[in-house]
Formats: sequence, C-alpha cells, structure tokens
Amino acid sequence: MLQFLLPLLTLAASAAPLPMPAARKSSTAAIIPIHGPIDSITVESLRRRLAIASEKGADAVVIELDTPGGELAATLEITNLIRTKAPTNTVAWVNPFAFSAGTIIALSAREIVTAPDAMFGDAAPITSLGPIPATERAKIESPLLAEVIDEARRHHYDERLVQAFVSVGIELWLLRDPATGEVVFVDRKEYTDVFGVEPDVSLTSITPPSQGLAFKPSPLLNFLSGMDSESVDIENDIAVIPQLPAARAPLTTADADRFDVLGQVVSSDRLLTLKPWQAEAYGLSSGTVADDEAMRRFLGASQIVRIEPQWSEGLVKLLLSWPIRVSFIAIFVVCILIEMALPGTGWFGLGGAAALIVLLGAPMLIGLASWWDVAAVLLGLVLIAAEILVIPGTIVAGLCGAVLLLIGLVGSAVSGDLTSTTGQEELVRGGLIVLVGCGIGWVGAWLTLKRLGETSLGHPLILTDEGPRAQSPSTRIGLTGIVIADLRPSGRIDVGGDTVDAVCSGRWIEAGAAVRITRDGLIVEVEPLE
Repeated sequence: MLQFLLPLLTLAASAAPLPMPAARKSSTAAIIPIHGPIDSITVESLRRRLAIASEKGADAVVIELDTPGGELAATLEITNLIRTKAPTNTVAWVNPFAFSAGTIIALSAREIVTAPDAMFGDAAPITSLGPIPATERAKIESPLLAEVIDEARRHHYDERLVQAFVSVGIELWLLRDPATGEVVFVDRKEYTDVFGVEPDVSLTSITPPSQGLAFKPSPLLNFLSGMDSESVDIENDIAVIPQLPAARAPLTTADADRFDVLGQVVSSDRLLTLKPWQAEAYGLSSGTVADDEAMRRFLGASQIVRIEPQWSEGLVKLLLSWPIRVSFIAIFVVCILIEMALPGTGWFGLGGAAALIVLLGAPMLIGLASWWDVAAVLLGLVLIAAEILVIPGTIVAGLCGAVLLLIGLVGSAVSGDLTSTTGQEELVRGGLIVLVGCGIGWVGAWLTLKRLGETSLGHPLILTDEGPRAQSPSTRIGLTGIVIADLRPSGRIDVGGDTVDAVCSGRWIEAGAAVRITRDGLIVEVEPLE
C-alpha cells in the first residue's frame, strides 16, 4: 500500500509551503470537545457550546472528536447544527479517534485535521441486537450516504471515497495523472470502462476487515421489523446508489493513457479506515495538529479557548446508563413492596418516589421521555393506589396499574420510531432493563422483609402464638381492638391479644385509637369507635 502512495507523499513533501487560505484565518478560535458515544445529550451540549462560542466572539470553531460512534438521529442533528449554527470556519480535529458517527460529523466540517496517531472511518451502521437485515440496512444507509455525498461535494472530497466509509461492498482503485498530479478514485465498473479489463486485486487493502459479515441477520430484528431478510438481495455497489449529479464526469476509454493505476484502496469485504498520512494523501485531511498551540498556529488565531461540557451533562449520561437505571428500578420496587408490607413509616414510600423521579426526570431532561410515558406511569400508580386504598382485593386494578407502570418505564427509554432499527434496539434494551430491575427489586424486597422480621421494626410482620387464638372470620365482625400500627389506610390492630392486618374505610387512624371491625374476610376493614 505504501509503495503506490509514495508518489503522492513525495509530491506533497517537495511542494513549497502554501499560504494560509483566507477562509481558515481566524482571530479567536473555540475548541469544543466531543468525547464518548454520540447521543441526544451530545446534541444539546453542542448546541449550548456553539452559542457560548458565538458570545465569546469566536470566528472559528474546532470540533475535537474522540468517539466510537453513536446514534444515527443524533449524528444527523449534529451535522445540521454544524451547517446552520457554527461559523463557516469550522474544523474537525480527529484526536485521536473518530469512528462511525464521528467520521460523519468530521465530514460536515469545512476541513479535517488529525492528531499524529489518529484514525477515523468505519462508519457502517451497527446494532447491539446483531447483524442488520439487508433491507433494514439499506434504509439506514440511505440517509448516511446522502449525507456523506452531500458533504463530499460541498468540501471537494471524492464522493466515491467517502461512501466506502459507510457501505461494505464498495471497491475502489486509485488513479493518478502524472502530468498534473490529479488523483481520482474509481470503482470496478468505471475501472473496466477506462482500461477495458478487470481491475487488479493483487494489492491488498490495508483497511481492516468488516466484522460480522459471515453472520446471519438478527432474528429478533427480523421479527420486530416484520421483514424476511433471507429473501432480500441488495446490491451494494456505487453504481446502483441514487446520486445527485456527479462532481466529475465519468472517465472513459479516452482517459486510459492519461492515468496510471497506483493500486487498490479498499476491497469489497472491508470498510475504509484511514491513518493521518492516508487521509492527507487522499485529500481528506488538511494536515496533522498535535495540540492546542499547534491548532492556534494552524488557524493563525491570536487566541484559542476551550469550551468543555458541563458536569450536569455527564451526570445525565450516567443516570441514563443501563446499570444505573437497573439499580433505580430495583430500589423503586424494593421501596414500594416494603412500604406495602410495613405501612405507616412513609420512609420507604419517599424512597420509591425519589427513585421514580430519577427514572423519569433524567430522560425528560433530554427529551427522551414523552408525555405518554409519564401519563402511563402516573395512571399506573393511581390504579395501584386504588387497589390498596379504595378497592382492596379486586386484583384487576393493581395488575393493570403494574402493567401501565412497566410500559411507561420501558417507553421512557425509547426515543426512535419503533419501525426503525434504533427504536427497536431501544425497546429491547428498555424492556430488559425494566425486567432485570424488577427481578432484582423483588428478590431484594423479600430478603429485606425477611431480615426486618428478625428486628423490632419487623415484629408487626410476625403473628405470634401468644394470647388467645384468632377468632374465626365469621365471629370477628363487631369486635373491637386497638390500633398498633397507624392505619394509613392499611396497618395492624390488636384484637384480644391477636395481631391482625387491617385497613380503615375513612380517615387515617393513629396508633392507640380504638376501632371496630366492620368487614371480615381476605381484607379486614375497621372504623374508629366514636
């Protein structure tokens, strides 16, 4: 690979230093780092920091990228922000890695620079649910290809080259006109049109093999999207991708004597991934920048400032991570179950409410949870409360409330269209988080109640054998007793030395008050003695 790029590198090294382009010259430049996965929080953070850069009078913005990739919708929002809200003089600085979404974002800037050991590329869509069915992959790739082609024509990159970042199956060869130094990238069809023979594949591309090509598409994705991926056959060649008018006219046999073949850039089983020297040789990078001072000199700026993310943005990302959400769901379940078993203290109820506020509040801060998610949770809580306070023993209200509560919690983790791969992935992830959290919470509540039963706090849970035997249900209506655990509205009463679970039918009754049993059965209902 290096041997066929030597002519390009030698030509670049021997050329006289070029004057700084007027479009690059800056007085005040702002560096805005984007680190970690790309998501909706990243979008809002970038929007806020672009506004700050404008307030500081920055006439140039540097988007410093160190990301493994991220969500498709968030990526396209960021590229639109760069086009509409950022200064025209916006530079993408790959420092040190910008894969997947990071590459798409870098292409949207006016120019790209790299750190000395940087790498970027490999922007094919992926999902944690497994390989994507062919039809679904084509639907996802379509906006990405449109985006990279548009940016390539806007910034004078080779549009065939940038498509190789996104799609597996693209083969490219590098041609060079020795008289002018012009280089072009051609696919298999154009190569054959020019030279009349099949291209040489003896030179192995240095880009890494794409992962997962040998696996079948995910059955779960097939089920959720209603597709039969086994019957789909999508051609993945540049020639069949719908395009806007080409940036250059196709080459013909008349160009055969004008170009030398330098070698193959990327083969059909690989995605394009570039190091700094390759990016420069291919015309994607404007140079190598090692640190902030080197960036200041690159832009010719008199000052350079960094605008870092707020700590709260990192906190929200942490609260939305699956381990934290599982933990808070478990806490919520433990608190609610214990509050139902030990009514009257209120502390566990407050803990459950706090956990629920975190579970819904964090997604709402970034627009992830919608109004119907919150409505489902609130309605579920109302039905559960009705089951406990108003119509105990019916089960139906409580069961419906629990289902609505779970649906609302799952929905708060879903931002995309459920017909899309992103939405389906969020749905499955949200469902697993809720199920695992509820399972852990149920076990935690059982262990906690078992432990509390051995302490003074848990004594009301245990029916002792001391004192007279409990009256049979048919003889307890009309009996009187003393409240030993506040009825709010459920609690416990002492009837002739026997501890009985009970609920009150009216106002809450404090411990020590005298009550009369008015209803007996699965639920013992009492009223205060006047």
